[in-house]
Amino acid sequence: MSARRYALLAALAIFIAFVAANVTSSSWFRSWRLDLTENQLYSLSRGTQQTLDELSEPVELTLYYSRDAAAPLPQLTAYGARVREMLQTFAARSHGRVRFVEIDVEAFSEEEDAAVEAGIEPVRPFEGADPIYFGLTGANAIDDQRVIPLFDPQREAFLEYEITRLIFELEHPDRTNVALITSMPIDPAAAADPQTALGQSLFAMEMGRLLDVTKLDASFTEIPADTDVLAIIHPGALNERQLYAIDQFVLRRGRAFIALDPAAMRGAQTSFDPFNPVAPIPTASTLEPLMARWGVAMTPSVVLDAENALPVQVQDPTTGGVGQAPQPLFFTVPAEALDREDLMTAWLRRGINFGLAGGLSWSEREGVQVLPLARTSGETMRLPAAQALARPSPYDIAAIWPPAGGRIETIALRLTGDLETAFPDGAPAAPPPSPVEGVEAPTAAPAPASEEAEPVEHLARSATPAQIVVVADVDFLEDDFYVDPQSGGAAADNASFALNAIDVLGGSDALVSLRSRAPSLRRMELVDDMEADAERRIRTRQEELQLELRETEARLAELQERGRGSGFFSGNLGAEMTPEENAEIESFRERVVAVRGELRRAERDLRGDIDRLQTLIVFINIWLAPLLIAAVGIFLFWRRQRRGRARS
Repeated sequence: MSARRYALLAALAIFIAFVAANVTSSSWFRSWRLDLTENQLYSLSRGTQQTLDELSEPVELTLYYSRDAAAPLPQLTAYGARVREMLQTFAARSHGRVRFVEIDVEAFSEEEDAAVEAGIEPVRPFEGADPIYFGLTGANAIDDQRVIPLFDPQREAFLEYEITRLIFELEHPDRTNVALITSMPIDPAAAADPQTALGQSLFAMEMGRLLDVTKLDASFTEIPADTDVLAIIHPGALNERQLYAIDQFVLRRGRAFIALDPAAMRGAQTSFDPFNPVAPIPTASTLEPLMARWGVAMTPSVVLDAENALPVQVQDPTTGGVGQAPQPLFFTVPAEALDREDLMTAWLRRGINFGLAGGLSWSEREGVQVLPLARTSGETMRLPAAQALARPSPYDIAAIWPPAGGRIETIALRLTGDLETAFPDGAPAAPPPSPVEGVEAPTAAPAPASEEAEPVEHLARSATPAQIVVVADVDFLEDDFYVDPQSGGAAADNASFALNAIDVLGGSDALVSLRSRAPSLRRMELVDDMEADAERRIRTRQEELQLELRETEARLAELQERGRGSGFFSGNLGAEMTPEENAEIESFRERVVAVRGELRRAERDLRGDIDRLQTLIVFINIWLAPLLIAAVGIFLFWRRQRRGRARS
């Protein structure tokens, strides 16, 4: 066989082997990927992997995306590729349990009708533009469906969570079961019915609409077995057996939303009604000794925040007039002071309003992690609860405000980890029945062995890692603190925060463990430094120009004072300017032109530096490696030829 024919056959064999290797790897090793990105953008979190492994039936994900309509928008096109790659990663990692389909939606097509019917929301980048559909639907084997109406590039950090949540809800279509312990007039079951919702707060109505809530009565001794999340909102006095039931639920299931208060305004406003003898709302609530065992403590005093104080109508003690003044008893925690990575608070944009709230602190516990969710500014002080409930005016508070000090207080936190029981000796004994005068206490007959319930095992430590949210305020759930009385809509994210927390806690352990991720589009630090340096130079020149303008104005005023001015700059617009004034203005005008030229050159130089840097990066990323490989190949070929000539 000639050398030429041998070379052709060898090249053909290598090509066939290359194609076969690609086909084999795409079929057998689809889930094998090497992610070398800094933030592991193309790797799924452990919680997502667990969710995919626990799927009991196949799931089909359908991405509706208008490619042509989104093409003129580079940011949206890049995010479309990011979503597509994420969904492909889900499908590859699921071992066939997740099937991914993409539909290109064009205007006035059957695909557009299907997208609208599926619940995908169209957006138009500008008036008259074709609608852009960019959403996801999911369906399981029994045609249960869930939808993400729109992928927002601003929420890229939560992309993995949104997709994982959709898959989880298809696997578990039932709503979250919540057991509610409260002394407040919150009745989500009644609020869900329009006929009985009168008097219920917006939070109660939303809770009843989104969740299956069972409100436990004041005499409960156990938590229903099917409870997913325990919500404790300003409870009344709890006996030992009730505290033990809460303790064991937290150790066994580990999901609880707890809102306590050192000074509840609703409790201070209620009074005993002999015609409606219900238990009064307490002015303070606690959950001891459980909180102490978890390492969390709430101050018995009230936290005041002067920097973020909310305005209230108040009478000025000096003038007697009525106006608005900031009331530190009521304050907002702005969005930037919330945890921007936790799923419970990261999506909130309007902040949370609190009133007569307490402060939370915690001590280190092995295996327990505490994450602050909402914190005050550093301009704070504490006030005894009784004094705070008397509602002193902002002027009274200003008179006693300390001149220095203050600290950042935590109003809400998330506790995660393995906890220990507050009842190491087991369940407390049931109290004996109260004797009734003149009536002999009956002796209970032992139940037949077949009817005896199996005793529930006492837990001394968490069987499931706990996920607990603690808030040191309950008044923030009242409509007065966040609902616009005119529109009836929410002006702050109070209810959204509480419902987000319960919703996240209601997911699986895998889902609860997910947090936000870094966005895929990251700016180059070198470019940022170059832009910052150019901005500093431009700002410096602008400040110099402003200084020269003020100096020019001062010289013109000086001319006027000396009587050498025309009066034009003193308000006499009909006066003719003097030669000195014309010379001063002309000098300043020339300086303005010169400085503007410098600013344009600085911006042009910056753009040129960035373009040169971009060209260098493109050369390194695209051309350098092939050129190096070609150079090495040419060198090896030359070396081999040289050795062949030397041997001959």
